[in-house]
Amino acid sequence: MFKRKVKKVQKQQKEKKKRKPQWGLFFDKVRHFFSLTPKSDRIVTLAVLLLVLCGTVMIISTNVGGTTSNANIVLMTTIRQVVYLVISFLFMWAANHIFNFKWFSKAQNMILIFAFIFMLMPLAFAASGGSHAWIRLPGGVTIQPAEFAKPLLILVFATSLYQARKDASMTRHWQILFRKPFICWAMLMVGIVLQHDYGTGFIISFIFFICLMIPAYPQMETFQKWLRRIIGTVFIVALVLFWVTDIGTSILSHTPLAHIATRIENAKNPYTDVYGSGYQPANALYGIGSGGLFGRGIGGSLRKYGYLTQADNDYILAVIIEETGIFGLGILSLLYGLLIYRFFYYAFKTNEFTYKTVLVGSSAYLFIHFVLNVGGVSGLIPSTGVPLLFISSGGSSLMAAFITIGLCQQCISQIRLKEMKSNAYRIR
Repeated sequence: MFKRKVKKVQKQQKEKKKRKPQWGLFFDKVRHFFSLTPKSDRIVTLAVLLLVLCGTVMIISTNVGGTTSNANIVLMTTIRQVVYLVISFLFMWAANHIFNFKWFSKAQNMILIFAFIFMLMPLAFAASGGSHAWIRLPGGVTIQPAEFAKPLLILVFATSLYQARKDASMTRHWQILFRKPFICWAMLMVGIVLQHDYGTGFIISFIFFICLMIPAYPQMETFQKWLRRIIGTVFIVALVLFWVTDIGTSILSHTPLAHIATRIENAKNPYTDVYGSGYQPANALYGIGSGGLFGRGIGGSLRKYGYLTQADNDYILAVIIEETGIFGLGILSLLYGLLIYRFFYYAFKTNEFTYKTVLVGSSAYLFIHFVLNVGGVSGLIPSTGVPLLFISSGGSSLMAAFITIGLCQQCISQIRLKEMKSNAYRIR
C-alpha cells in the first residue's frame, strides 16, 4: 500500500515537470547550480546579504558627495560595486562547491610560494598613503594581495590538522604540526612589513595566535598557557607606554614609524591638529556626534561632501552613523555578532578540528576587522586603515570576505550532514 502511494506521488511529480515550461526548468537548473551546498546555514547567508545590501546603499550614498566634481560618479560606483559583488559571489561559490582539503594539502607548497610572490608584487607599484599595498592595473583597477592572505592563513592552519588525521606522527610533536602555518605567517609578515601595511600585519598576527589557541591537542596546553601570558604582558606594557603615558610615542616619533606615533596622538585628541593629521579623525567624530539616535536620514550626511576623503572606505562608518544614528550601528553590530555566533555555534558542535579551525579563524577575522574599524573611526584606538568587511568599498576585501563565508558554509554543511547521518544511525 505504501509503495503504491510513493509511486503515485512520483508519477504526479513527473507529470508536473512535463507540464512546466522549458525556460522554467532552465532557471531551476541555474538556481540549483549557483546555490550553496545542502545544509548550509541560512541565517549566515541572510546576515551576509543584509550587510552587503547595507554596504552597497551606503557606498552609493557616500559617493553622492563626489557629484560636485564628477556628475557620473554615482553611476560608475554602482556599476563597479555590482561587478565586485558578482566576482565575489563566484569566489564564494567556488570556495563552497569546488574547494577541498585533499587537493589543497597536495598543492600547499606551490600555493605558499605563489602567495609570497603575490605579496611582493605591490612593491613594484607606486605607494598610496605611505603603503605599497596595491597592484595597479589599467583602468584604475587595484588588487590588494594582503586581503587574500587572511583566508589563506586560516586554510593553512586547517590543512595541517587535516593532514594530522592521516599522519599520526604529526600529532606527537605539535611543533611539526604547526610548522607550515608558522612558515606561512612569517612569509606573509615579510611581505606586509615591506609594504608598510602594519594594520593588516596586526590582523594576520591576531588570526595566527587565535588559531594557535584552539585546544587541538593536550601536548599544546603548556605552550598555549605561556603564549597567553606573554601576549597579555605585551598588551599591558604597550597600553602603559603608548596610551597611559607618552613614552612609547616619543620614542616612535624619532624612528621610521613616526606616522604610527602621529596616529596614536590623533586617537587621544584629534583636535590638536584638526587641519592637519587630525583632519579625518576629527571630521569622523563630528559626523558621529551629529547622527544622534536615528541619524539625519539616508543621503543626509554633510561630512561626505569633501570633509572625509575616504568616506566610502575606511571612514564609511562615520557616514553610516551620521545618516542612521546609533540605531544603524546597533543593526550592523547585531549582524556581525550573529555571524560570529553562528560560526562559534558550529565550531563547538563538531569534534573535527579542521572545520573548527576554519570557523574559529573566520570568526577572529570578522571580529578583529570590526573592532579595528569601529575603534579607529570612533577614536577609541588609533586608525589602522582597516576596511569594514561587506560594507566598505574595495573589491579585494569583499572577495576575501566572500571566500571566507564560502569556506565556512562548506564546513557547516559537512557538520550538519554528519550530524544527520549519526542521528539516522541511532534511529536504526
